[in-house]
Amino acid sequence: MFAELHVERGRLRAILPCSIGTIIRTETDTYEYPGCHVLPGFVDNHAHIVGLGERLLVVSLHHAISEDDCVEKLRMAGPQPNGWIRAMGWNQEQWPNAQWPSIARLDAAFPTTPVSASRVDGHAMWVNSAALKAAGIDAHGHSGLLIDDDMAPVFAAIPPRTNDDLRSMILAATSLCASMGITEIHDMDVAEPWLDPFRELAEQGALPVRVQSFVRAHSDEWRIAGQLPAIGEFVRLAGVKYYADGALGSRGALLRAPYHDDVSTSGLELLSVEEMFRKANEAIEAGWPCIAIHAIGDAAVRNVLDAYELIRSTPNGADVILRIEHAQHVHPDDVQRMARLGVIACVQPSHCMSDAAMAERRLGPERLSWAYRWRSLLDAGVHLGAGSDFPIESPDVLAGIAAFIKRTPTGSMDAWQGQECITTKEAILAYTLWAHRTTGMDYRRGRLEVGYDADVVVLDRDLETSTADEIASTTVMATFVAGKRRYTS
Repeated sequence: MFAELHVERGRLRAILPCSIGTIIRTETDTYEYPGCHVLPGFVDNHAHIVGLGERLLVVSLHHAISEDDCVEKLRMAGPQPNGWIRAMGWNQEQWPNAQWPSIARLDAAFPTTPVSASRVDGHAMWVNSAALKAAGIDAHGHSGLLIDDDMAPVFAAIPPRTNDDLRSMILAATSLCASMGITEIHDMDVAEPWLDPFRELAEQGALPVRVQSFVRAHSDEWRIAGQLPAIGEFVRLAGVKYYADGALGSRGALLRAPYHDDVSTSGLELLSVEEMFRKANEAIEAGWPCIAIHAIGDAAVRNVLDAYELIRSTPNGADVILRIEHAQHVHPDDVQRMARLGVIACVQPSHCMSDAAMAERRLGPERLSWAYRWRSLLDAGVHLGAGSDFPIESPDVLAGIAAFIKRTPTGSMDAWQGQECITTKEAILAYTLWAHRTTGMDYRRGRLEVGYDADVVVLDRDLETSTADEIASTTVMATFVAGKRRYTS
């Protein structure tokens, strides 16, 4: 929309008609954007800020075309100052024959330097014998592949980042997000040592975006560290994060029936229904207002709903925000149930575009219509919020909106399971007002209304009258958070 916005003390104080574009007037400055449109600032409601900062620093294998290509990229990068070679982003599904990488190639290239390379989804790790030795794992006969919880000893063995490193990573990641029109990030699985750098940056006024932190809780980390919810304008400790299963690409997502391309497995149950209920209920009793549980496979989604149904029956569970992160594969019986329980689906449209071919192999034709079912969830009354899961995918919200409405995978001309597309207006809401509802902040963010926070994005075109291709190529002209310009093109 075209509008003239008046801002005082970080809030919208007046919204006036404007025939020429967007004008934003603060107490000290006036910004004019002729022909440009203004929207509430975008929210990425499932992301990993330190992970993105790390991706900007470590070796990227996202575009590697083979195992040999990965090894060559690792060799060219060499070890970091801490003596390790760190990488992320490999995806065997993009390689010839989709074969998993081997420890032998890493050991031959790096006999003494520890190497740790995370898969694109973050749920598998490729390591060499030196890394296994550093982690106290017997390397004899080991495949060099670690899945989900088995990765923990290697992560523990890697020398930790300093506070200065973390501050640099946080600023690099959040600045990139601001350039994409993002004004708020829901940061998932936040480790306790990261919180001080976030607080320091917020206190210094250096953070360009707001951060809602969901602290690491799968192994009771929040309780061990004595963490409690905390309210702040730019950093808020908003919730806790758990994992019900792994990822589809590594066959760790928990399915109700075996994988179509590997009938020997149905995935991994990382927490039982009873464990999820106990852990979530303990967090709610401690005052945490939001519970987020990662669930990708249909069995994992059902398990989370079973746990959430128990939560809803407790004295403190009626009004707490209950989120399922990803909800990539939902059985038809559970769609209406999710709506009835008031459970929010926090989805990532770009995953669908990247994963379509892999999902077809993993699920087979009979279950494919249950995958990435955005239209079905909305029609059932399920509340939807959108994110990217960066650094697994790009933080590009405009690409995410285009994926929601077009649903065309990379390299394809046709919509994939096109019956699940949603409208442009719904896609924008999923990244604005609806995303704020997933942390209970929609009472003051996500609308262009007087009294709301002046978190806005200025674009060079009107998204609602644009095609998906036009949306994907839209330019972010400026990003304002709390009335201050944090990015300009």
